[in-house]
Amino acid sequence: MRSDEHFLSRTIESYNATSSEYSQRFSTTILEGHISRFQSMLPYGDLPVLDAGCGGGRDAVEMAGRGLRVVGVDLSEELLRVARIAGARNLVLGDIRRLPFRDSSFSGIWSCASLVHMPPAGVRKAVSEFKRLLVPNGILFVTVRHGSGTEWREDGAGGARWFQLYSASEVEDIITEYGFSIETSVVEPGLVRGKWVSVFAVGGS
Repeated sequence: MRSDEHFLSRTIESYNATSSEYSQRFSTTILEGHISRFQSMLPYGDLPVLDAGCGGGRDAVEMAGRGLRVVGVDLSEELLRVARIAGARNLVLGDIRRLPFRDSSFSGIWSCASLVHMPPAGVRKAVSEFKRLLVPNGILFVTVRHGSGTEWREDGAGGARWFQLYSASEVEDIITEYGFSIETSVVEPGLVRGKWVSVFAVGGS
């Protein structure tokens, strides 16, 4: 097994083992300003949006409460179970590098802290899928850990999660490589720890 696949597999095992604790810990760290902006930028209000890497459903529930039609996808079965309990609907078990949806089926894609467990090659595959799934002028929001290199973070239950850190330019370069236009890109303090790169981008025709 390739090392990055092994790292991702171990990371998903960690999320499965600690799904309830993890979701509870971050249940109130909602990016309200970013969600409001994301909703305001959507080109078509009648098409669904994709929460790519929805985890325990925090953002999916928030967006649905604002009137959006939300589909959530995640690779952790246990996080999806927690998301259902939290009230999220339309949940799919899947890999954001190989998404099981038709072309041009979403007006927006929300990718909050989901690309952090992938090296650049994996992020490129995911962004390529995001491009395929978005309608023309669809909106992409991405946020990843800011920095350089990689790290393992213990989960407190005997497991660990692998993280890839990115500079703003690295993220921007990957996103524009697939035809997106960057609207804004900022490095900002995280609601819990560290700094994050937050990018809004618009898909081309």
